[in-house]
Amino acid sequence: MSRFRQLLASLGLATICGLPIAGAHHSFSVYDFNTRETFEGVVETLSFRNPHITMTMTRVLPNGEKETINFVEGAPANMVARAGLLPDMIKPGTAITADGSPRNDDPKAYFLRRIKLVDGREWRWP
Repeated sequence: MSRFRQLLASLGLATICGLPIAGAHHSFSVYDFNTRETFEGVVETLSFRNPHITMTMTRVLPNGEKETINFVEGAPANMVARAGLLPDMIKPGTAITADGSPRNDDPKAYFLRRIKLVDGREWRWP
């Protein structure tokens, strides 16, 4: 095989191998970062994994009904840990205040931007 064909084969293989990695990166344009909503409630679930943390919380509405808030995405878990928030600090049942920006295509799904505990500690992400 000529050197040119070897080079083409190598580039083709590198491209094919790199596609899954490139597909894992995505844009945050699906979120309305000009809008920020604040919720007070209790953590139901927290998934502290890369590529992004996720969380659900329940809040009680003025009429007494419960509503689940779904934070489908947040900062990367390693960024959150470097900011000082560790997974064992927030368990299901923990009362928190959280801010989120809604998805453009699903206004009931949010990007998690801030968590504040009742003791006043808080963590923010862009």
